[in-house]
Amino acid sequence: MQQWFNNLRRQEQLVLLFGGFVVLMYLLFVMIFAPLSASVSNLQQQNQQATKSLLAVKALAEEYQSLQKSGVDNTGSKQNLTRLIDTTVKANQLTMNRFQPSSSGDVQVRFENAVFNHVIAWISTMENDHGISVKDLSITPGMATGLVNVSVRLRQGI
Repeated sequence: MQQWFNNLRRQEQLVLLFGGFVVLMYLLFVMIFAPLSASVSNLQQQNQQATKSLLAVKALAEEYQSLQKSGVDNTGSKQNLTRLIDTTVKANQLTMNRFQPSSSGDVQVRFENAVFNHVIAWISTMENDHGISVKDLSITPGMATGLVNVSVRLRQGI
């Protein structure tokens, strides 16, 4: 191969060397620089998405801290827990099967064959709107699809 190259005229040798250099540069670009550029672009997009997520988390953390400082009680005053449970249960179209207050201030409520979505809406209302925390929760399937048996222990305040 070297002898063949040496037998070529000087001008042909230069053209072959220049062509080989161009092909080598093209291969370097296609195999190394283009994938690196695509990877950098992808990482920049991921970084932008992470920044947006971080800003959303910071906003939620600030909201949580302000709610915590304000006592989370949006009603302005703490209602009697028994009365609050009674009114919110009716508002969410539920029927209590058992209501058992304890000396520690907890209240245990039992629903049988209740609509799952109504129970979840009621729990959400108790936690988010009235600052009632759920200490224990047990959910088992009811007699039909969409119905559940629920036992929940609630405590006023977080």
